[in-house]
Amino acid sequence: MTPTPVSVCTAVATATGTTGITGDAAYIHVLADGTAAACVVDGIGHSPRITARTALLAEVGARIAATRGPLHGLLTAAELIADPGPDDCPEEDAVAVAAVAHPDRGEFSIAWTGDCAAWSFDPDTERLNQLTTDHTMGAFLRQMHPGGPPSRAEHHDDWVRVSLARSSVATIRETEAAAPMVVLASDGVYRPLGAARFATLVRSYVLVGPQAIADGLVKGALMCAADQRGDTDDATAVVLSLR
Repeated sequence: MTPTPVSVCTAVATATGTTGITGDAAYIHVLADGTAAACVVDGIGHSPRITARTALLAEVGARIAATRGPLHGLLTAAELIADPGPDDCPEEDAVAVAAVAHPDRGEFSIAWTGDCAAWSFDPDTERLNQLTTDHTMGAFLRQMHPGGPPSRAEHHDDWVRVSLARSSVATIRETEAAAPMVVLASDGVYRPLGAARFATLVRSYVLVGPQAIADGLVKGALMCAADQRGDTDDATAVVLSLR
C-alpha cells in the first residue's frame, strides 16, 4: 500500500497596532522536499526603520531554518543586528520564534528568544499546548516566586531578558512537537487574548482551516486589546499544519 503523502499547509495573518508603524514581521519558506519553515519577529520599539528591519530578519530566519534548523535560523538573523550601530543610527532589536515542519517525520522543530511564542495543537483531541516560555522578567518572577503577587509579575512582562541581538547558542531555547499543527504568535496576539480566549479561538476555527485560525487570533487580539487598554499592539500569527 502506497503511503499518503503529507504536505504542509501554511497561513499568516498580521495587523498594525495603533502606532501606525508595524514592528512585526513573518515569513514562510518551503523547500523542494516539502519542508516548511516560518519565522515571526517582533521588533522592539516603533521607529521608522523597524518595518524593513524585522521583515529582513524574518526572511533570513525562515530561510536558514528550513535548511539548517530553527536554532541556526535565529542565530543567523541575530548576526545581522549583533552590532548596536552608531549613536546617531542605532541598530534595531527584536524578539523571535522560528518553527520547521517536517512532513516526512510528522513533527515540528521550534526555537525562540524573547517573548514570541509557539503552541502545538491536535484537532482530534483539541489539546493546545504552549511550547515556549517567555524570556521576560515577569515570566521569571512567576517561575521563581509562584505565590507572589500577580500584579508584580505583570508589571515586568515588558522587560525582555534576552533579545535577538544578544542571543547565543546558550540563550536561544529549542523544543520539538509531534503534533498535526503549530501556531506561532507575537505577544500582541496572546497577551490581550489570554490563555483561555486563545485556546477557544483556535478550537473554534480549526474546522475552517489554518488561515481562519490565524485571522481569528489576530482579529480577536485587536478587539480585546482595544477593550482592555484603548490601544493595540502589532499582532501576528502563523499556522503550520501537516495535513
